[in-house]
Order: sequence, then structure tokens, then C-alpha cells
Amino acid sequence: MSKDIKGSAGQPGPGWGAFLASPKLLYWLLPALIVMSVAGTLVPQGEARDAYAGRFGVWAGLLLGLRVDDIYHSWPFTALLALLALNLGLCTWRRRAGFNRRRDVLTTHVGVLVTLAGGVATAVLGQRGSMPFHVGELRDRVESAAGAFTLPFSVRLERFEVERHDADRHHLTVIHRKDGWAETVDAQPGVPRPLHEGTASLVVVDYYPDFAMDEKGPSTRSQSPNNPALRVEVSDGQGKEKHWVFARFAGFHANPNSRYELTYELAPGRIKQFRSDIEVLDGGWVAGRASVSVNTPFRWKGWAFYQSGYDPDNPDYSNLLVSRDPGVPLVYAGFLLLCVGVAWTYVRGGRQSQGGAP
Repeated sequence: MSKDIKGSAGQPGPGWGAFLASPKLLYWLLPALIVMSVAGTLVPQGEARDAYAGRFGVWAGLLLGLRVDDIYHSWPFTALLALLALNLGLCTWRRRAGFNRRRDVLTTHVGVLVTLAGGVATAVLGQRGSMPFHVGELRDRVESAAGAFTLPFSVRLERFEVERHDADRHHLTVIHRKDGWAETVDAQPGVPRPLHEGTASLVVVDYYPDFAMDEKGPSTRSQSPNNPALRVEVSDGQGKEKHWVFARFAGFHANPNSRYELTYELAPGRIKQFRSDIEVLDGGWVAGRASVSVNTPFRWKGWAFYQSGYDPDNPDYSNLLVSRDPGVPLVYAGFLLLCVGVAWTYVRGGRQSQGGAP
């Protein structure tokens, strides 16, 4: 057979077959994948369409049209991964004769191919979206930029909490109605604070994060700051005054005949993490319960739930990211084969440098 039709044994001749099996194609594929990965890092993934319109303005339509909002599941990214797998597979096939002596290299190549197969499987078969909840709400519908879909089970949000590194801070501004002086202090329950060079003092008697009135009197419905309220005592040479102050209702319950006027602002502590307590209903029964936080996802029947966001103005709201990645086992298997192949090559090279058998 002539060299124009077929080169060396096992290698394809010129044409598309030769191009698909050549390293030249790799030099085009890798930069393209890098550019798309950078775009996927810079552009938030999987958000609602309105969020992109508010952030990118007139460019939002173009980004959504090109699927940059879900780039790792878009057909261009999937096509590039498949083309890369084909290129590597053909290159591996061309060098198959040499793999009888270099099983370590073959293992590495197979590891890359299995990893790419996992990426393609996730891109084609995977699903990803968000589930916005209010406490007590039961849902099975997941919102996605590619179209909403329904889970084979339902999820209820039982409770949502925001854990903080430090305590909330209470900023109180005290105004003396007659003398006209004003002073702002950071107060904590039970800790007296001097006012106006010691001529008066203030102490927070009680703090109610979510103030409510019941048959027993003032109480708090939860530890979330839905309706922060303080009961405060202000003392001076004329005696003590008791005040109720509300962060969201300035002036409410104020006594116009009192010597002091108080306003209250709540400064929440630094957020540590969010946590959603959920229960899974499968077949009409509660099949499981879990706490989902930023670094602690929950997995159920191939689906993963991640804590995604919250609304600082609505402490009963939580947003969970839901995903199904069928290619993950293949990716892990590919990584394992890569590690074995690289380690095998390293050990083999060390033996050769010591004069051992190849």
C-alpha cells in the first residue's frame, strides 16, 4: 500500500481522519475549553433570567442565547468535550502498538478518556436548578434556565437559620428632650452604659428578636430578627424611665411625656453560615430528614441539595441548589486511573534511572 493512502502501520492517511487524530486539533480544543471555562467562572451559573437582565443589561439576551448562564451543560461545551475525547481516543489507538510495553501510559490515557466521558454524561444527562422555599412550604418543582422540571419526590423546608460569628449589636440613640443632647451607644442586654459624661445611664433589660404579644405578655416567636424589640431603662438624677423600642417601627409605643426619646437600629452579627432543615416526602411518607448548609450538602436518590442563598429581609426564605450529575462516578473513576497511571510512570522512571529493567 502506498504511503499516500496509508503512512506507517496503524496510522490514518491524510484527510479528516488524520486531523481528528492529530495533536494539532488538541491545540485548538484546549484554548477553546479554557475560554469557555473562564466565561463560566466570571458569569454566575444557573440564576434566574431576571438576575442576568439586572446585572448585564442589554447583553443579557446574548448571554442567555449562547447558554453562558449554564455553560457547562451547553451544547458547544459538550461538543468540545466529545471532540477532545475523540481526539485523545484516536491518538491512543494510533499508539496502541507501543502500549504493550507502556501500560502505564495506556492507563493514563484511559483515565483521561473516562474523565471526559463523565463530563459528557453530566452535560447531556445532568439536571440543575434552584428551589426557592418559605418555611413550611412543600415543593417538588425545580426552576432552571433550561426549563423547570419536577423531582420524583417532594421536599419541605421545616426551618431556616442564619448562624453568626458574633452576637447582634444594638445601636441606641438617646435624645434628652429638655436639654437637647443626643448620644448613640452600642448596647448589650444586661450591660449598663453611661450617657452624657455619666449624668445618666442606660441598660437593655430584655431583647426580643421576633417580638410578639401572647396571653402571657411579651414574647419572641423565633430567634430570627423578624421584629427586633428592646425593653430599655434610662436612669438619671430624676429617676428611671422604661422604654420599648422597635427596630422596624421607629416611634412606636413612644411616650411624648418622657424625658428621653430613643431610636433603635439592629446591626446583625457577621454571618457564619446558612442552614436549612428539610424533610423528604416520597410516596406520601416522610422518607428522610437532613440539615443542609453551605459545606454540607444532602443527597437523595442521585439528587444533591446545596444551600444556595437567603433573603436578608425575609428570615423565613431559603434557596436550595438542586443537581443530578450521572457522570460523577465516571469522573472519579477517571481520576483514580489518572493517579494510578502517573504513579506507575513515576515508579517506572525511577527504576530505569537506577538501571533496572524498563
